[in-house]
Amino acid sequence: MPLFPENALFMAPMVDLSHVAYQELVRSFSGCDILYSEMLNARIVPGENPGSSVYLKWTRLDDLIFQIAGNDLERMCGSAAKLNGFSPFGIDVNMGCWLKKVTCHGWGAGLMRDAVRAQAVLAGVRRVVTRPLSVKMRIGYGLDMQAMSDFASMLVECGVDFIVLHARTVEDGMSRRARWEYIAALKDQVSVPVVGNGDVKSARDAIDMFARTGCDGVMVGRQAVVQPWIFRDIKALLAGNEPPEPPPVMDVMLELHRLLSLHFAPDVALKRFKTAMAWLSQNLTFGHHLTKNVGREKSMEGAASCIQRAFGQGIS
Repeated sequence: MPLFPENALFMAPMVDLSHVAYQELVRSFSGCDILYSEMLNARIVPGENPGSSVYLKWTRLDDLIFQIAGNDLERMCGSAAKLNGFSPFGIDVNMGCWLKKVTCHGWGAGLMRDAVRAQAVLAGVRRVVTRPLSVKMRIGYGLDMQAMSDFASMLVECGVDFIVLHARTVEDGMSRRARWEYIAALKDQVSVPVVGNGDVKSARDAIDMFARTGCDGVMVGRQAVVQPWIFRDIKALLAGNEPPEPPPVMDVMLELHRLLSLHFAPDVALKRFKTAMAWLSQNLTFGHHLTKNVGREKSMEGAASCIQRAFGQGIS
């Protein structure tokens, strides 16, 4: 039985964004097959309680992958075992985060500089994880296709069930174009499914990635935060149909506001709502003004009123 559907669609892990409220918002539009948690720090997961943790919150587990970050074997295995015990769709080891505050500890893409440690960590995690295991990685620290393939082959030997490739180097960060040719090359090299990630800025971009790379799945990150309905639109195109009209932006904003209020304490909800507004407002010509005004609000109630007032005055 296939691990996931043909032409599977994934929502990327994103700090302060791929939380339970955004997961629910994306699910409400349908189309997304697998969603990722935020990056979870292996140092703190063992002490986190799902009843009180800001990070261990969910409404469904059958389509959710927990992503863990770290490089300490004991902590990574302890975190993976704990998360595996909740029976999610799967567990992912982060080997793709490029931020210096992460890589300076040897976490995320820092593991791609230490293949011996990466191998030990992944082999250890594989021993304690009974759910599907994946790795999200980058091309590497340079444009070396052979080095990328060798690293990915090591991951497969360790027992990874699929690989997500963000088709940029570590130095690229989030700039420069994603190099989709590396996704195609990796698909040709490894025996496990490959999910492509990078520069999917529209539903048609996802169709192009499938066509140009032969990848088994497409992961959407930032654009899924801007347009939580993008997966619905991709599925429409895959079925040979035109995507539906976009939903009213105000309704989407207020639904996220409701979901954040439902799942988080007011202070956390407000902080996360302000973060999200910088993305959702990109659907508006003058959205930056709305983001700035919401950013001044001191309460969730004030934020909702600010949005309603702006649309009542005709913001577009």
